[in-house]
Amino acid sequence: MNGRKVEDAEADENTTAGERATAAEGDGAGIAGQMRGVLPLWRNRDYAGWWISSLVSSLGSAMSQLAYPLLMLYSTGSVARAGVVGACLNIGGLSTTLLGGALADRYSRRRLTVGADFVQFAAVTSVAVAVAENYVNVVHIGAVALVQGMCNGIGGASMTPVLKRIVPAEQFQALSASKQGREMISRLAGPPLGGALFTIARWIPFLGDAVSFLVSALGVGMIRQPLGPDAADRAAHTSTVASMREGFAYIRTSVYLRFIIVWSALTSALLGGIVLLVIALIKERGGGPTTIGVVTALAAVGGLAGALIAPLLLKRVRSRTMVLITSWTIVVATVGIAAAPQPWEIGAVAAFLVLLVVPLTVLLESYQLRIVPDTLMGRVSSALSFGTSGLLWTAPVTAGVLADNFGVPTAMLVLSGAFVCLALWSTLAKAVHLLDE
Repeated sequence: MNGRKVEDAEADENTTAGERATAAEGDGAGIAGQMRGVLPLWRNRDYAGWWISSLVSSLGSAMSQLAYPLLMLYSTGSVARAGVVGACLNIGGLSTTLLGGALADRYSRRRLTVGADFVQFAAVTSVAVAVAENYVNVVHIGAVALVQGMCNGIGGASMTPVLKRIVPAEQFQALSASKQGREMISRLAGPPLGGALFTIARWIPFLGDAVSFLVSALGVGMIRQPLGPDAADRAAHTSTVASMREGFAYIRTSVYLRFIIVWSALTSALLGGIVLLVIALIKERGGGPTTIGVVTALAAVGGLAGALIAPLLLKRVRSRTMVLITSWTIVVATVGIAAAPQPWEIGAVAAFLVLLVVPLTVLLESYQLRIVPDTLMGRVSSALSFGTSGLLWTAPVTAGVLADNFGVPTAMLVLSGAFVCLALWSTLAKAVHLLDE
């Protein structure tokens, strides 16, 4: 569909990408003072086209991410089986993330991302067909989730260096804020739409997700800028294994990166368990698929607001203060969710939590973009992603087992206790001070 455009764009990789990469590697000093919101990004045709196509893909993923646990819960009645599907997705991503980073710094990033989208289109289409034929098998669903995770690891590793190529350094915070805004829009519209479509016919959300991958592939394929890596950088690599090691080697040189890779791994794992428990808790308290989608969307409203205020908030609040406020707010919010008697109250608490989590994510992402050079971006970002995702696969399984054996509210309180430990670590960690330097 877009092969000719891909070939034409790749032909220019070796001639102009080096100059663009050099320009993108500035240290980002004074970025906060230069930012005037995310609007200037829309003058960048490549970024705007990517953003729109990725929004469609995110909407599809938001629908299926709700539809997968709903399919398991309503077909088998087991929270643990729903957790197994989520674990397969995370294990798949974990298995290929490092490889994806090495490939992203060695081979065409454009072809890697487009190819991953096409594979996911085929995989999710098989789920839509199976569900339409009333064949719901946890092995099949888990296998598809595993394939999707593997594709996310390969294609996703290319996206950070791709975006660094098409967005200038002074707009990195705006880039991260707009990405978070896109994600929140998809979470706002996707879950209610996915829940409503699931109610009409269980296969429809999966078909919508499958089609969205084609749109995503088209968006990346039509980017006019060369996406790298440069010819010199490709030739510099000796082996794939050595390339993967270089990402971790760079992380070891940074006090901040050493801290964040462990902190993010634990935080992401616990939040992954919270997401599944929220769905199970709403169902337990009388909410159907549509209600679950609407309540989930309330959290996205908070996230969208967080994305809009992130640039202004990060100018006024010290970075370390932002980390500490968010860390301790998560503790209070998870206890509040466990105690909330009504679905809308769960959504309100979640919305406030995500309102703070999104600016924190913008802060951490933009800092990473500034300190990591383009020639290592694929490997370092994939190494960080690997570390962050290292425990993520355990979250849905652990949360599901706790919920099945002790009840959903108790499981939520157990995870809240773990967040207390993380908040204490954030308060005492010296590495967090580096964000203010």
